[in-house]
Amino acid sequence: MKHSELVQRIGIGLSLVFVFLFPLWFLPLTSDFYDFNKQILLIGTSLVSLVILSVHWVLDKQVKILRTPLGLPTLVLAVSFLLSTVLRSPNKIEALLDPAQTGTMLAGLVLFFTISNIFKTKQEISLLVTSFFASSITVAILSIVWGSGLANKFLPESMNFAKSVIWSPTGASLNSFVYLLVSLVLALVILIKHKFSSSSSILPATVVFVNLVAIAMTGYLIFSPQSAYKPTFLPQSTGWAIALEVLKNSPIFGSGPASFLSDFTQFRPITFNLTPNWAIRFTSSSNQYLQVLTLTGFLGLAAYLYWLARQAQMFIKSLDSKEFLPVAVGSALLTLMFVQIWLPLTTVTIGLMFILSALLVLSHRLAGLATVHESTLDIVATTSSGHSPLLPWAVLVVVLLIFGPTVYLTGRAYSAEVLFQKSLNAASANDGKKTYDTLITTVQANPFRDTYRVAYSQTNMLIANTLASNKDISDTDRNTVSQLVQQAIREAKNAVALNPTKVTNVENLASIYRNLLNFAQGADAWTTASYQQAVVLDPINPNLRIALGGVFFAQKNYDEAIRIFQTAVDLKPDLANAHYNLAAALREKGQYERALASLNQVMQLITDKNSSDYQTASAEADELKKKIEPTATPVSEKPSTPTQLTTPEKELPKPKIVPPIKVSDTLAPETPTTSPAQ
Repeated sequence: MKHSELVQRIGIGLSLVFVFLFPLWFLPLTSDFYDFNKQILLIGTSLVSLVILSVHWVLDKQVKILRTPLGLPTLVLAVSFLLSTVLRSPNKIEALLDPAQTGTMLAGLVLFFTISNIFKTKQEISLLVTSFFASSITVAILSIVWGSGLANKFLPESMNFAKSVIWSPTGASLNSFVYLLVSLVLALVILIKHKFSSSSSILPATVVFVNLVAIAMTGYLIFSPQSAYKPTFLPQSTGWAIALEVLKNSPIFGSGPASFLSDFTQFRPITFNLTPNWAIRFTSSSNQYLQVLTLTGFLGLAAYLYWLARQAQMFIKSLDSKEFLPVAVGSALLTLMFVQIWLPLTTVTIGLMFILSALLVLSHRLAGLATVHESTLDIVATTSSGHSPLLPWAVLVVVLLIFGPTVYLTGRAYSAEVLFQKSLNAASANDGKKTYDTLITTVQANPFRDTYRVAYSQTNMLIANTLASNKDISDTDRNTVSQLVQQAIREAKNAVALNPTKVTNVENLASIYRNLLNFAQGADAWTTASYQQAVVLDPINPNLRIALGGVFFAQKNYDEAIRIFQTAVDLKPDLANAHYNLAAALREKGQYERALASLNQVMQLITDKNSSDYQTASAEADELKKKIEPTATPVSEKPSTPTQLTTPEKELPKPKIVPPIKVSDTLAPETPTTSPAQ
């Protein structure tokens, strides 16, 4: 056996293992057990496969590339995501590493290219199909076992995370549903083409049977009217509204991958507050096409549609083929395209699309269709000893130059995720020191992820509050508290700097400043400025208005508090807590009739008349009635919404440390770029 053939077989083996493991792969070592680990597996496999293919070319002394209708579209798609990342994404590292974003597309491109060029013979392609079907059967069996409740009977306590009937190694039961549906179509078309005969029909027949059972069970669990596990989707109308607003600012490149949360908070219409899911912050759009349009603009959507159109074109050309595989794979891909109308794709389903795209190309090669053909590329240099091909070596050098830095950065990112999970475990065990120390190493391993900075800032603030609560605080502890507070602010600001459009980062900074009311003079102004900036980023969020109004209420600036609480009511008229806070501010201002009207509204919105919230509002309403004429006109009834009433603080908390610590002026918040929406 030639060395080049051995290397090729290693590449085939690696690809087969990947195809089988990809939907099943998860590790409870990171904060995200599922998608992040699949992302790393995809990146790692694609890189190693590319090295293997390059070595194969060197040993073979020539570069042979399979030219296909999907080559250019796949490259254009990856480049469009990369350009949008570089030009538009607020946090480019997250755009590269977050699942189902740019890194997934780039790794998918490489995987498509390597699989298309490593697999050549009918037997090799048959092994690839077998590996895919084996993975599908495994996913189906796991779905049946968990869906039936049998898993809970033998799972150890260490796997409490999997003690749910909808648990799936794919990361979500909906992922399993889509994966099984697509593989079902592939197997069913193969069976039809085989006319349900011959021994080669056994495997696809098994896939059809097992998948049908698993799909029925999974579908019932997540889609039945009585289901408590229904997935929550962003309404299509909201997805369109957000996309159109983003395109007004950046029609060509969109807002950038990994930025949909910012798009959602800033551009969702006010009518979204009337939906049952008004308090949810969505991180993906209503479907894959809107997702691509929003994040990568018209350029990305055009590239994506071009890619899908070429897949459909290859399917159409395969209909006249005598071979069954091109039609079967094309049908599976069309199914996945159809599903994208209602669902945004995940890491699992995007990886599935690239795998099937490669398999479509290989099936055309197997069928001898003119759509694909192999070309040999050579760059020959004349030497004293004769001619030697330079291109294979040049390709290998380039690949290694890409391989090294990518492995290093990906390795650090993965190490940071493992450390972050350890810090979460330490926090759950109430081990403050270990939590603190582990978060330091987490941030050092990956300083570009704002999530780590937020957690580190909160930990600093928590420890500072704990130390400051001591009755007899020493000078040493006082200095420690001062350092912790300064670090908390610094890390919160670093998180904002990493992604200034992400409202959760600004909210965290506001929360840190609010905690500083216990430590530093003038922190109330900093708190107000940060909440105002958060309102700019999430203008229709009534809860942010309630938080901002609460700060003014504590400052006894009741006029401003009333104005902001009224805005919260206008943004969501059926939010009882907004009316309750408005009533509190009106009462302090002496506007008793208006306060009573707001409390009446609160009582109408609370459905449970025996709840403590209703009793509290009722008692306060009775007190107000004693101060005014009993002729107040009740307001009309509004749609009811469950809520929990919270009263704004009547005054700013007194410092825990006297005299208050001095906080550097450099840690003050940035001034909001625009005024909060009224």
